[in-house]
Amino acid sequence: MSQIPAIAEFSKKNNPNVRELEGGYVLSNLKTLLTKARAEGYGVVAINQRSKYVVEATLEAAWQAKSPVICEVAESEAKYCNMAPARLSDLVHEGIRKMYKKYGYFVPVCLHMDHVQKDLTTIDRAVEAGFSSVEADLSKLPLVENAAKCAEIVTKLHPLGVSVEVEEGEIGAASALSDPNIDANIESYYTKAEDAKKLCELTMPDAIAIFVGNGHGQYLKEPKIGFDRIKEVAELVNPMGVNVVLHGGSGLAIEVFNKAIDSGASKMNYATTISDILFKALPESFIAEMDAKAAELKTDRRKVLYLFEEKMDVLDPAVLKKAVDDMSGHIIMMMKKGFKSAGRAS
Repeated sequence: MSQIPAIAEFSKKNNPNVRELEGGYVLSNLKTLLTKARAEGYGVVAINQRSKYVVEATLEAAWQAKSPVICEVAESEAKYCNMAPARLSDLVHEGIRKMYKKYGYFVPVCLHMDHVQKDLTTIDRAVEAGFSSVEADLSKLPLVENAAKCAEIVTKLHPLGVSVEVEEGEIGAASALSDPNIDANIESYYTKAEDAKKLCELTMPDAIAIFVGNGHGQYLKEPKIGFDRIKEVAELVNPMGVNVVLHGGSGLAIEVFNKAIDSGASKMNYATTISDILFKALPESFIAEMDAKAAELKTDRRKVLYLFEEKMDVLDPAVLKKAVDDMSGHIIMMMKKGFKSAGRAS
């Protein structure tokens, strides 16, 4: 544990990949954002940037609400969203410049590579592109093996000021999803507090994602979120400087987010709801064409986004503006009511 360095400041001095904007502004890492959030009792939303229009909406919402925000993309979606690390970094940094020019102030933004599971070189590409944070999600491995690999990553990235999120307890665990008595047995699948503590002791990360009944995508029925387990984990890992992350936020009620924050969660992942708002704002004929291609390829609508990017760009500007406004309006509402982060940008 003592051999793993504390995280350095995310700065040009420590990391040559850091991009400085006007006035010396740089991105923030999870340590900076979540430590303040935990101390002040709010959560910071992490939104998956599946389209450049989502980037625009996310930043617009953060600036209007004066809220910190995390822009992220998962390893699994980077290709089908055409969001390779270098491109997303360009879009986010240029978007921040536009927001500063429009509003005259900055808000804290973290750029996070989420759920890196299969190709750990994705982490290197994200760091080289100027990302300030990554998640090494090796939760499918036994705990000790997960810890060993993550400890190497933390040791490598902390001197650069890049934060690392780890994961204990697979989000939406396959074994849980296949249990015919899942409603009665769900708590037995929750991340064990002692396992979360052990992983953090062995890796000294900046954040840990846990499974407490949460899952990715929209919920088919109301999930049973383990608030007590969030609290147990937080009480064990917070003294180590580790923050608790709740994945699978889409579809959860505002009251659930409030209670999760009060229980100790400080980062909230929120993706599918925003994509659904984007799709709802697009013309029915456009969506029908996407769905036809998705059916042809035997995949989901969101996984053919990259094939329709150019066609989306030439849609009526009023349609695209409404899509951005609808997404940003929802995010602002959630920053105010769900995550309680509005006005916390200072």
